[in-house]
Amino acid sequence: MTAAEPRLVPAVERARAILDYISEAHEPPAQAEIGRALALPKSSLHGLLVTLTALGLLNEERGRYTVGAHVLKWAGAALDQSDMAQEFNRLIGAIPTLERHTITLSSLIGAEVVYTSCRNSTAPLGVTFRMGMRLPAVFTATGKAMLAYLPPENRATLTAEFPPPLTPASVRDRAGLEAEITRVRQDGFSVDNGQVRAGMTCIGAAVLNRAGLPVAGVALSMTTEEASPSAIAEAGEAIADLATRLSRFTALA
Repeated sequence: MTAAEPRLVPAVERARAILDYISEAHEPPAQAEIGRALALPKSSLHGLLVTLTALGLLNEERGRYTVGAHVLKWAGAALDQSDMAQEFNRLIGAIPTLERHTITLSSLIGAEVVYTSCRNSTAPLGVTFRMGMRLPAVFTATGKAMLAYLPPENRATLTAEFPPPLTPASVRDRAGLEAEITRVRQDGFSVDNGQVRAGMTCIGAAVLNRAGLPVAGVALSMTTEEASPSAIAEAGEAIADLATRLSRFTALA
């Protein structure tokens, strides 16, 4: 170990690995599954799970584990202290077209988008966006927008294993996704036409850094009944404006 490298505490490293694994699991895992995946001894794993549960970092029900509510306190503090989230919340009140709609901010984490800030409207979308919510990037408006500005080889890696569709409208393969991405680059915004939830249409745009790479995505959600061609065009212009303002903010930060 060089002088510049920090000395890490193994128990903390293992605790983080456990939290990461459980947070990314599609179904709550049991202790045996966690142990196999992380190659942790049964005795030390049991002690860590008991401790994390007692501290509110995990929930245990019938021998299976989910992330605990105390983690949300940390996530909320991180977002409150995030310059990007603060600027997002300031700007969505400054663009009139955005006022009546659900507006979200998300990041691309692997092949998923993770929602980092949300303002839900009263429209009956059938979905309530929340901080920490994860969805397959290929189906979401923000995911499509961010994928459109990745280098093709990076995008190919992230979409090598296509997820099962969420609705009958969900894009089914990489060829269909690439056709959508071509339109995103042409129009400056993306459209999720009921691919996440039937009856909901979302319009998204990418927040880019100085190198032109995506650092976040923003989206506006409306009911499909509202989503006329003119409404989509108006929403696309507004959400692209929001993304451009956040991109400028990112460049100055």
